[in-house]
This record gives sequence, structure tokens and C-alpha cells, in this order.
Amino acid sequence: MDKFIDYSIPFEGLKEGRHIFNYKIGSSFFELFEQPLIEQGQIDVEVELNKSSALLTLTFKINGVVESVCDKCLESLTLSAENEALMYIKFGEEYDEPTDEIIVLPHDEHQINVAQLIYEFICVCLPMRHVHADDEDGNTTCNTEMMNQLDDYLVEDAAEEEQDEYIDPRWEALKNLVDKNK
Repeated sequence: MDKFIDYSIPFEGLKEGRHIFNYKIGSSFFELFEQPLIEQGQIDVEVELNKSSALLTLTFKINGVVESVCDKCLESLTLSAENEALMYIKFGEEYDEPTDEIIVLPHDEHQINVAQLIYEFICVCLPMRHVHADDEDGNTTCNTEMMNQLDDYLVEDAAEEEQDEYIDPRWEALKNLVDKNK
């Protein structure tokens, strides 16, 4: 049985026009994917399907929050997930994705599964770095105990500093030659 069956939209029997499909996304959704980037969240997804004789247009409206871990202090973090995306479904000989916004389905297909699209649109709307926001004074709101522990274990590369000060005598001699020619 297909684990994504709940996210299939059968468009064959639908009349031309606008149709709305709503999904509540939670941890059970993210468990469907192998090695998900997100494991928990509460997200409402509205998929608007606009059916015409030539193509299908899918509009995804994503709104909610996901749970993550702060990249700086490793504390739990809640991130806002808001996105609106558009996909065009055309029909052709075989399945193809010629661009990021277009999917070509074979003529004999009668449904489209939107689970992977929903997952990708959620991932895309999250920031690259997951960190706690600064307060109104510009100070970090990360866990101060963890930040202090990380500072204790921070190793400064003394060898690099020494290497910057040390100049190979051969290069020093060449530098003197260049300086004399000026």
C-alpha cells in the first residue's frame, strides 16, 4: 500500500474549475520520508487545484510552525513556515519535470500525489540557519550556559597566528629586491 495515498488528488472525475484540498501536517507526515530535514511541526496546507482542459494549476498555501534545533546553542527552536507556491501540470507522453514549476504527467494518469511537493515547499520556506532571534536590544536569546560552554571549548589556532608572523627568508630577500627597484 502506498504510504502517501492520503496526499493523492484524483483529478480525472473533477469538473473544470477550482477545487480546494486541505491537509494538516504533523510529525506523522514527516515520518513518511527517509531522513527528513524536519521531524515535527503543525502546518496547515491548502492546495487549490484549478482544472482546465489543457492543464492543471496547483496553488500551495503553507502556514504553520516547525520544531528545529538552534544551530548555535542546540536548544529547541520554533520556526515559522509560510509559503505560497504555484505548480503547472501538463500532459504528455511520459513523466517529466522540465522546470521547477512544471510537471508533465502521462496522458493516462488520473491523479497526482502532492506529498513530495508539500514537503519540498515546507523545506524551502525555512531559513538556511536555524538560530534564535535576537531580542529588541540586539542581544542573542540563545541559551547562555551552552554558549559559555562552547566558548570554553573554542580553540584558537595559534599555529596560524605564528605562521602569519613568520616570513620565509627567501621571500624576504625577494621583497627587498622589489623595494629597491621602486
